[in-house]
Amino acid sequence: MKRVLILSILFFATMACKEGSKTNTLAESSQNYSDLSPLEVVNKRMNYFNKHNYEEFIKLYDKNVAVYTYPDKLMGKGSDRLSSIFKTDFENKSVSVKIENQMFNGPYVINHEIVTQNGKEQKYISIYKVERGLISSVSFVREF
Repeated sequence: MKRVLILSILFFATMACKEGSKTNTLAESSQNYSDLSPLEVVNKRMNYFNKHNYEEFIKLYDKNVAVYTYPDKLMGKGSDRLSSIFKTDFENKSVSVKIENQMFNGPYVINHEIVTQNGKEQKYISIYKVERGLISSVSFVREF
């Protein structure tokens, strides 16, 4: 009986160590944002967006982020795709965003945004999914 108990304890201890190492890996990959709520992550994104701070802005996204035009048209995947969307506008300081309304539920944050680019305003509904402190997907709803 003691032998079974000892083996069980060793088994569970081994599993706990494996889970702990997974947690550490996730925390490292989330750029220390895993302690933030999804709403805090998205609002931090908005602040970096308006400051044109691309280096900090991009750290809030999962390296495999999926970017969609709502509902399901994939515009691209990965941080390279984000670079092609945002980097030039950030460098030129030609874009800003204002949040008109915001709501959240679990990992989702939904914003009604007004994006001003080169003096022209465009309304968006943006749906962000935040996992482990990083934006894992975003869908943009806008008029064309």
